[in-house]
Amino acid sequence: MKIVSNPKRTQILSTGKELFWKFGFKRVTIEEICREAAVSKMTFYKFFENKQELAVHIMDEVFDENLLKIRKIDEEHESADKTFKKFLLLKAEGSRGISEEFINDLYKNPDPELKSYMEKKTRSMLEEIRNVYEHGKETGWVRKDLNVPFLILFSQKLVMLTNDKEMMHFFDSSQDLIMEITNLIIYGISPHE
Repeated sequence: MKIVSNPKRTQILSTGKELFWKFGFKRVTIEEICREAAVSKMTFYKFFENKQELAVHIMDEVFDENLLKIRKIDEEHESADKTFKKFLLLKAEGSRGISEEFINDLYKNPDPELKSYMEKKTRSMLEEIRNVYEHGKETGWVRKDLNVPFLILFSQKLVMLTNDKEMMHFFDSSQDLIMEITNLIIYGISPHE
């Protein structure tokens, strides 16, 4: 079922995303979202059953936007270096503005409903990324002998390092660590621009 665009719904989504990214999911209340979006609680409940449903709609939009961007980069058939740089910039853009609280809410002590949703969406996104890398092997911007399932699992395990306090000691934020991991996977330890 296609949801018809409505300015108030759009404002709630935009405000919810801004507040969740800044303060995390758990800390933000429906009242705060309504106040910042300049809508009543009745208007909020006209579009969303609860805060979890709002979060799911926000994450759907984020996943869908990123999926379109990933596909577009893959379809451009540029050199490996240019393609990887675009993926790296996309990763940086996607993690910009996300607070430690939001990362913690998603990965350390997630709401059960959101955890289930994120696991499902992550599986879907990883399948799409697998397809992109397999296509990259065919078009030449990825090594032909790359074990793509290994790369994806390896990447997921590395992201778990955001929960490691000792590891986080070396970084100002989870985003900095995620970008370092991404750079390491894409470029290894050799110098690059």
